[in-house]
Amino acid sequence: MFIFGMLRRSLLYFVVLLLLGVGSLSAQELKLGVDFVTLFDNTEYSGMTQQKSETLFGSRLTPKASLNWDKSNNLVVALDLTKDFGDNINILSSKELQLYYNYSAEQVKLFAGIFPRAQMRGLGSDIFFDRAHRFYHNRLSGVLARKESASGASFIEFAMDYNGKRTFDTREAFELMTAARYAERDVYVGYDIMIGHYAKDYNPATADDVVDNFIFAPYLGVDFKAGDMDVDFGVRYVQSVQRDRSMENIFECPKGVEGYVAMRYSGLTVENRTYLGEGLYTYYDRYGKALYHGLQHYAPPHKNYPYNALTLSYREAFSKNTVVLDFGFTLESDSRGWGTRQWLCVSVMLDNI
Repeated sequence: MFIFGMLRRSLLYFVVLLLLGVGSLSAQELKLGVDFVTLFDNTEYSGMTQQKSETLFGSRLTPKASLNWDKSNNLVVALDLTKDFGDNINILSSKELQLYYNYSAEQVKLFAGIFPRAQMRGLGSDIFFDRAHRFYHNRLSGVLARKESASGASFIEFAMDYNGKRTFDTREAFELMTAARYAERDVYVGYDIMIGHYAKDYNPATADDVVDNFIFAPYLGVDFKAGDMDVDFGVRYVQSVQRDRSMENIFECPKGVEGYVAMRYSGLTVENRTYLGEGLYTYYDRYGKALYHGLQHYAPPHKNYPYNALTLSYREAFSKNTVVLDFGFTLESDSRGWGTRQWLCVSVMLDNI
C-alpha cells in the first residue's frame, strides 16, 4: 500500500506538469529525468575522540520532471527516494520532495523552492557541511541567487536554507549563506560565510533558548599547471562567533587557520589539509549535529591542536559525463591518534530521457 500511494502521488505531480504544458507546446517543453547516487563512506578512528567510527552505505534515486519555457525558465518537481543499506524494517529510509523554480541564463542563476544543495558553488569545505550531511540533507529550502563571470571562474552568490519549521518538537532553524570567488590568471581569492539561527520549539519542557552561529572563512590560493599536472595550494582563515542566549549569553569567538595543497593528474588527486586553531563548535556537546553540520575534527578540544588529513582519490566520468565514479582514501590525525576514511560514490545524471 505504501508503494502504491507513493507512486500515485508521484504520478499526480507529473500529470499536473503535463496539464501545464498542454496550453502551448510550441513555447513550453516538458522534460523527464532521473538522478541516482550510491555512497559508501566508512571511517575507522583509533584514539581520535572528535568523531565516531561509522559506516554510511546507501542509495538515492531522484526521478524528476521539468517544464521549460523561453530557454531560461524552468519549473521542476522531483522526489528523493533514499534507502540505507542494512535497513531491513523500512522499504525506504526516507522520501523527500523537491519543488522549485529555476532561472538559468549565461551568467545569472536563480532558484526558489526546494532545490538540490549541489546547485550552490560555495561553502564546499567540511568546516560547514560534511559528506554525510550533504548526502542525507541534499536539498536547500529557500532561495539561491548567483552571478558568474563570463568564464565562470569568478562568482558571487547568496542563499537561504529554512530547514526547521517551529512545531511542538521541532526547533526553528535556518541558515543564511553567501560565497564569492575572484580568479585572475593563476591567483584566486574568496570567502564563505554562514549565519546559522537555531531557535525554540513549542514544547514547554524544552530549554527556552536561541543559539547564533556565525562562521566567516576568507581564503587565498594559487592554481596553476606544472606540465600535465594541476597544482592548487592556499590558506583559509576561519573566524566563528557564537552565542547561546539563554545560557551563558556571551559571545564565543573561536578561530583557526587551514592550509591545503592538491595535485591532480588525469583524474588522480593527492591532497593534504592541515587545520591549526581552536574548536569551532563551542556548543557541540549541548546541541550536536542539530546545530553543527561540519566534520567534527574541526572541533579540537584544545587551542592550537592540529588536525591533518592526507587524501588520495580518483574521479572519472563516463558515457558523455552521465556517470561519475569517485573513490578515495584519507589518513587523518589529530596528534592524539590516527584514523582512516574510505569512500566510493557512483552517480548517474540523466537530465532528458
